[in-house]
Amino acid sequence: MDGKPLILVVEQNFHNLELLNSHLKTLNYSCICAMQGVKAVILAQTHKPDLILLDMMLSDLSGSQIINYLKQNQKTATIPIIAVMPFNLVEKYNHLFLTGADDHITKPYNFRRLEIVLGRYLSQLNTSNLPWE
Repeated sequence: MDGKPLILVVEQNFHNLELLNSHLKTLNYSCICAMQGVKAVILAQTHKPDLILLDMMLSDLSGSQIINYLKQNQKTATIPIIAVMPFNLVEKYNHLFLTGADDHITKPYNFRRLEIVLGRYLSQLNTSNLPWE
């Protein structure tokens, strides 16, 4: 690609997808986007992103199904997956970390928290462009 870390953004809500895509580009990340789980799996296998932001509430596949599939696939097993879920459902999804999600963020999006989580997993790839340095 262009040397920037590549993030696969999987978000069912078009407005949220556009908002995330725009914000991530201002942080100097490259993005590919999907609104459905099947497309996300295909994009992950094809592009091998550096990180996946995964909405857990998709219409075609559950976030847990996607995580399980990607973590069991040799091509995608090492890609960090950040689960995205509504704030009021965090307790319900505590099992995510047992199924392979590396971290989580909540909706509505807190961009400062998002930047911190991304930095945790991508800082070695893009240290000169982190907003807090």
